[in-house]
Amino acid sequence: MLNHDDNRGVELLVSFMIGGIVGAGLALLFAPQSGKRTRGQIVDLADDARDYVADYAKQLKKKVG
Repeated sequence: MLNHDDNRGVELLVSFMIGGIVGAGLALLFAPQSGKRTRGQIVDLADDARDYVADYAKQLKKKVG
Protein backbone atom coordinates (compact mmCIF):
# COMPACT_ATOMS: atom_id res chain seq x y z
CA MET A 1 0.00 0.00 0.00
CA LEU A 2 1.07 3.56 -0.56
CA ASN A 3 1.76 5.69 2.44
CA HIS A 4 1.16 9.43 2.71
CA ASP A 5 4.65 10.35 1.44
CA ASP A 6 4.24 8.17 -1.66
CA ASN A 7 0.91 9.80 -2.47
CA ARG A 8 2.47 13.22 -2.12
CA GLY A 9 5.28 12.28 -4.48
CA VAL A 10 2.84 11.00 -7.09
CA GLU A 11 0.74 14.17 -6.77
CA LEU A 12 3.86 16.31 -7.19
CA LEU A 13 4.97 14.37 -10.26
CA VAL A 14 1.54 14.53 -11.89
CA SER A 15 1.27 18.26 -11.13
CA PHE A 16 4.70 18.84 -12.64
CA MET A 17 3.79 16.91 -15.79
CA ILE A 18 0.50 18.76 -16.22
CA GLY A 19 2.30 22.07 -15.80
CA GLY A 20 4.84 21.07 -18.42
CA ILE A 21 2.14 20.05 -20.87
CA VAL A 22 0.22 23.29 -20.36
CA GLY A 23 3.41 25.32 -20.74
CA ALA A 24 4.37 23.50 -23.92
CA GLY A 25 0.87 24.04 -25.31
CA LEU A 26 1.03 27.76 -24.60
CA ALA A 27 4.46 27.97 -26.20
CA LEU A 28 3.08 26.36 -29.34
CA LEU A 29 0.12 28.74 -29.43
CA PHE A 30 2.37 31.80 -29.28
CA ALA A 31 5.02 30.49 -31.67
CA PRO A 32 5.48 32.54 -34.87
CA GLN A 33 4.37 29.95 -37.41
CA SER A 34 1.28 29.06 -39.42
CA GLY A 35 -1.91 28.05 -37.63
CA LYS A 36 -2.14 24.76 -39.51
CA ARG A 37 1.34 23.74 -38.41
CA THR A 38 0.68 24.82 -34.83
CA ARG A 39 -2.57 22.84 -34.68
CA GLY A 40 -0.73 19.78 -35.96
CA GLN A 41 1.88 20.15 -33.25
CA ILE A 42 -0.81 20.52 -30.60
CA VAL A 43 -2.51 17.34 -31.80
CA ASP A 44 0.83 15.50 -31.71
CA LEU A 45 1.56 16.82 -28.23
CA ALA A 46 -1.89 15.81 -26.98
CA ASP A 47 -1.44 12.30 -28.42
CA ASP A 48 1.96 11.95 -26.75
CA ALA A 49 0.56 13.21 -23.45
CA ARG A 50 -2.37 10.79 -23.62
CA ASP A 51 -0.03 7.86 -24.28
CA TYR A 52 2.27 8.92 -21.44
CA VAL A 53 -0.59 9.24 -18.96
CA ALA A 54 -2.01 5.85 -20.01
CA ASP A 55 1.39 4.19 -19.54
CA TYR A 56 1.91 5.92 -16.20
CA ALA A 57 -1.53 4.81 -15.01
CA LYS A 58 -0.70 1.19 -15.91
CA GLN A 59 2.57 1.39 -13.99
CA LEU A 60 0.82 2.92 -11.00
CA LYS A 61 -1.82 0.16 -11.02
CA LYS A 62 0.94 -2.45 -11.00
CA LYS A 63 2.57 -0.80 -7.99
CA VAL A 64 -0.70 -0.47 -6.08
CA GLY A 65 -2.14 -3.83 -7.04
